Amino acid sequence: MDVLVSALDQQEEEQTEDFGEEDRQKEAIVAELENEFDYRSQALGEEYPFLLSDDAEELHLVRSWEDQRAVFYFVCLLSSHLVNSPFVTFDISTGMITRLRNEVFQIVSTLAMAGVSLGPSVSIGWPRNSDETILEVLRRASAGHAGFNARAAAHPEVANPHDKDGGMDVISWRSAYRPPPLNLYFGQVASGADWKGKSAANKAKSFKAKFIELGPLGNEDYTTLTPLRIADEPLWKREHADHGSIVDRTMLPTLAYSGMQLAADGVMVDEAENLPTVLQWVADYRTEALS
Repeated sequence: MDVLVSALDQQEEEQTEDFGEEDRQKEAIVAELENEFDYRSQALGEEYPFLLSDDAEELHLVRSWEDQRAVFYFVCLLSSHLVNSPFVTFDISTGMITRLRNEVFQIVSTLAMAGVSLGPSVSIGWPRNSDETILEVLRRASAGHAGFNARAAAHPEVANPHDKDGGMDVISWRSAYRPPPLNLYFGQVASGADWKGKSAANKAKSFKAKFIELGPLGNEDYTTLTPLRIADEPLWKREHADHGSIVDRTMLPTLAYSGMQLAADGVMVDEAENLPTVLQWVADYRTEALS
């Protein structure tokens, strides 16, 4: 806890010479950290890999990063401290950052979208791990009763000939015994600090015009996924008006684990087979940190 307080203290632009005031500020920081721990542990449950000691002095690791229930939180945590972090004292390689943004967080987000919808989830963001074109992915979703029909070819007057994903990253849906689905979710993956400008709601209209011929039928929803912890409550509420719904670090790990469970039950959840890629990225991050 002292390390966290010191790191936060270093971020203060003005240091007071009043030692009594300084002690009060540190006590306030400690109280804030304790409250934040309580919030995260309650929000995430088994997917939160830390435990605060009884004297609130130490944060103990209770789940290994290799544990499937913990790895998604570690991806979010490490993603949040890739650049300009007071907690990271080494330079993270460009390759690690590229792997995270191009593949690892896409995998985690696709799993999480299955957790959001409690149903199938397909990965359409580019680059894709599969060799499918975007229309082939959409036809597979359509065959899985996603509630729309994909076009035979991208709309020639709307789509860019070089368009790989139409600006969308994930589609998931809540299956019904009798199709169409109760809800179809468009998901936008936002791994960096620019998440506010990445709204699936703002991309959905053009995406449908480019690639979807009929539908979607049923309710249409939008979700933005970020590894960050968005603690600013007014900002959190304001951005929902633009994004539809937002999944941050206090929800994403639990939803991703739920997606893995759905895949294990036979639900069509893309990227579930790529969990080893996620584990390897965390392992490589650890190797860089210790070298």
